[in-house]
Amino acid sequence: MGFLLACKVFLKALKNEKGAKDFLEGQSTEAVISEEHTHLRLLSLLQKEGRLIDFLKEDITSFTDAQIGAAIRKIHGECGKTLEEFVTLRPLLQETEGANVTLPQGYDVNAIKVIGKVKGNPPYQGILRHKGWKAHKLSLPKQIGKTDPTVVFPAEVEIK
Repeated sequence: MGFLLACKVFLKALKNEKGAKDFLEGQSTEAVISEEHTHLRLLSLLQKEGRLIDFLKEDITSFTDAQIGAAIRKIHGECGKTLEEFVTLRPLLQETEGANVTLPQGYDVNAIKVIGKVKGNPPYQGILRHKGWKAHKLSLPKQIGKTDPTVVFPAEVEIK
């Protein structure tokens, strides 16, 4: 186990002493699955509204470009609306992609990835290849009740 992971587990145990004791005594796995699994809930919403997982897991080699294009239009619209509703994303940089940009000394290395022939220290002159994305709002609905967080979307069976 890595040192950082061990520290995270320790801090979680401090926050949830009962869960940690239950886990150590073999009574509960709740301490291990205490994370909210927001990434899976977002994936679930994208599946529910736009059938994104269905599309990504589908073998599309037998479909024509026109068929794929028609499917993409609906998936793009529905998933785009869902993403905007629950995770508002905005570009990190406002310049147009392809524009010349200057990165000053002390720029945020977590927000801007420098690629290409990097030499010396900033300021750097370069061409913006991708604006990047930053989440400005995260408003995923809370998980209600005890459900298996790994079930991203339930199977559907129609009874006739």
